[in-house]
Amino acid sequence: MMRKRNLRLINSSNYTLKDDLKFTSNNDEILVQSGDIKTFNIKDFKIVSKKKPNQSQIKNLIFAFNVCRYVKSNAIVLASNETTAGIGSGQPSRLDSCKIAIDKMNKFIKTKDEIVAASDAFFPFVDGIEKLVQSGVTAVIQPSGSIKDKEIIKFANETNTILIFSKTRHFRH
Repeated sequence: MMRKRNLRLINSSNYTLKDDLKFTSNNDEILVQSGDIKTFNIKDFKIVSKKKPNQSQIKNLIFAFNVCRYVKSNAIVLASNETTAGIGSGQPSRLDSCKIAIDKMNKFIKTKDEIVAASDAFFPFVDGIEKLVQSGVTAVIQPSGSIKDKEIIKFANETNTILIFSKTRHFRH
């Protein structure tokens, strides 16, 4: 019997269809997704960095993460004062989405209020979160689940960045 590393099996025996299915087709293929409708609050997340967020940062992080559900993957949402400051999406690389979001932020945001970032899926490498921190982002919220989660946490702690993990991935296609 062959063994495959990182194999994930999903038990769908208790799965029930919901009315909020989304259909996308491309050539001879069809993708069916259930709607992403959960509204998040702080209880849905785990603070994994040494530095903890204040109430304002928590509000902005949750706002940005909730916005991610409506943005095409690989989504990066930058927020300040519970408004979007920059959005990058639809790129094959999460790093490219970060760069687009930062460029939009720099083009439209003139004040230097605190900026937080949300990602619809985990950062597979440190480069994306590093780019965000270099642009002035002070806190990041992202789903956990990468084999590099420990490296991301280490980077956040080394740069005094707030990092919060979610168990939910948005991933809109």
